Amino acid sequence: MPTCLASEPEKLIVLLHDFAARIGTASDEHAYGDNQAVRLENGRKALDYIKADEGFSAASFKDSMEGQGTAVHQDDLIPLIDNMRSLSKERRSSVGKHEELLFYIDAC
Repeated sequence: MPTCLASEPEKLIVLLHDFAARIGTASDEHAYGDNQAVRLENGRKALDYIKADEGFSAASFKDSMEGQGTAVHQDDLIPLIDNMRSLSKERRSSVGKHEELLFYIDAC
């Protein structure tokens, strides 16, 4: 049965690290209280991939995550991927002075 990925932050973190590996950039995570952040080293490259690459799809991430032992429903990934793609232009202003891009994951 599908669930909301927002209630499963560990799966979001796996997805973001998988994403970083796909585009050949470093990623790390940091905890702050009950929340976490995942930093991608090359934010502009990440946003370019999100916007235009056909590999940025729910089906592709589902297969990749399951190959890493993280079960996920493709239907759960669709709204996340769609939202990330629709916000990619807006997020360009969020790229840091060292080209990093942060994704904050709040505890539910």
